[in-house]
Amino acid sequence: MLNHRQIKNQFESLTTLQAIQNQAYQMLVQGLAKTDFSMREWGILVYLEQHGQATASELSDAFTVTRTLIYRNTWRLIQDNLIQSQVNPNDRRIVWLSLTVNGQERVQEGVRQVQANLKAFNQSHNLEKLAKYVEALSQQLARIN
Repeated sequence: MLNHRQIKNQFESLTTLQAIQNQAYQMLVQGLAKTDFSMREWGILVYLEQHGQATASELSDAFTVTRTLIYRNTWRLIQDNLIQSQVNPNDRRIVWLSLTVNGQERVQEGVRQVQANLKAFNQSHNLEKLAKYVEALSQQLARIN
């Protein structure tokens, strides 16, 4: 059974992890500015770039959202000729999604834009804040162990 101090330490660690996640999310949002992609659209493009192809079910599992949300995002990406769909000839219920050549180019452009946006933004403040959170988490985890 955990005592009060152990529970408090675990709660502090979870709070710090959440702060790290929020800080990283904010940095990515700032990095995606000017790319015209939502966070999920960018995630889908990067996922497909890394995995080659995926079904809507795989994407919904990977992003822990409903297939309906994935369909909405992928529909826009299909309309913009960034991804393509291909029906499995052996099982027409399975539709594979993959990047088009245009999509591959836009992912590479997007990576460059994110990097440029992050460099242009006051990263020293954000990175310093993130480093403090990570240090605090390390100390909290040491206390738990």
